[in-house]
Amino acid sequence: MLPTTIPILVILFISFGTGVIQPIWAQEFSNTSRMEHSLENMSTQMGEVVERLTMMSDRFAVLKQVQEVTVYLFVIGFMMGLAFVIFGFYIGQEHKLSIFTKRLYLISFFALVVPVTIILIRYMANTLLSGEVNDPILLVAFLLLIPVATSYILMIVKYRRDGVRNH
Repeated sequence: MLPTTIPILVILFISFGTGVIQPIWAQEFSNTSRMEHSLENMSTQMGEVVERLTMMSDRFAVLKQVQEVTVYLFVIGFMMGLAFVIFGFYIGQEHKLSIFTKRLYLISFFALVVPVTIILIRYMANTLLSGEVNDPILLVAFLLLIPVATSYILMIVKYRRDGVRNH
């Protein structure tokens, strides 16, 4: 085994001395540095992609919140409008209505107003407890309490007026 390793060592020593293997090593080192540079570029590009995806995710979260608020506002507006229409029909037709129909009007009125009240109070409580006092929708929720409170006040006044008139 020793006699075969000596010629190999001699060939390697002569190759290094004459510079035959040095270009091969230089080329390998060059390839390695190009690979490192390529990996750094890919890492930078992946970082940019992650930043973009994070930004898009944030935008989608805001868009989702806007859509939810829009749906809530539409439902609240529709239900409050319907409640006032029912209340108007009730007042306008009150003298013609049977006891059953009057109760039906009142139940349908409160079936519309009570969920709106719960939605508004829940949203306001969650927003205030989370510390988002500057939320613009919070102002809208407080403004929507005006027709809700008006609905309850109208029914209380109507109930008291009917109670006085019946006695």
